[in-house]
Amino acid sequence: MVEIQSDYESRGVQLVAINSNDDGTYPQDSYPEMVKRAKEKGFNFVYLRDADQTTVDAYGAVCTPHVFLFDAKRILRYRGRIDDSRDASRVGSPDLRNAIEEVIRGVPVMNPETRPFGCSIKFSQG
Repeated sequence: MVEIQSDYESRGVQLVAINSNDDGTYPQDSYPEMVKRAKEKGFNFVYLRDADQTTVDAYGAVCTPHVFLFDAKRILRYRGRIDDSRDASRVGSPDLRNAIEEVIRGVPVMNPETRPFGCSIKFSQG
């Protein structure tokens, strides 16, 4: 995500990461830990906390990461995975980058939905 933000910010793209995990059961996902992680990893994008999990419910995210790409009019153009591999050296299909390029060019996204994969979202039991 850091690389994607760096590559596209001059073209008007702004990534936003949202942490929706329950920090009561998973304290490593608390806001103070998020701040620490953002500094350690050099996040160059907005990193928000969805403490009440309303955002994850509204978007229907199923795992982390699960990406949603909106155009300048805030119309959803792509949802799914960042790419097709957990190993950056083995990426065969850079799905999010492809979708960003198509949105920037003003053409329909050829593959508007892919199946995301990653860690499960830690929902509150309360």
